[in-house]
Amino acid sequence: MKGKCEQANYGEPDEIQFEMCEFTDGRVAQRWRVGARSCVWWDSLQDLYAIHVYAHPDYGTRVEWSDGHVEEL
Repeated sequence: MKGKCEQANYGEPDEIQFEMCEFTDGRVAQRWRVGARSCVWWDSLQDLYAIHVYAHPDYGTRVEWSDGHVEEL
């Protein structure tokens, strides 16, 4: 496993939206913590970001990785 993180938005709602884990082959497991709380597999982190982060720049997304690295997208 390459790393895991929690993702939160600065805007509404203010709770953590999902957790994810990036594996060494680049695949990503995503677990939603809101709504139906489903799990999703992505071929890459960029695929997940394209749908759930970059498509909503007004959300002020913050990704906190388990190694302490923080991305503010």
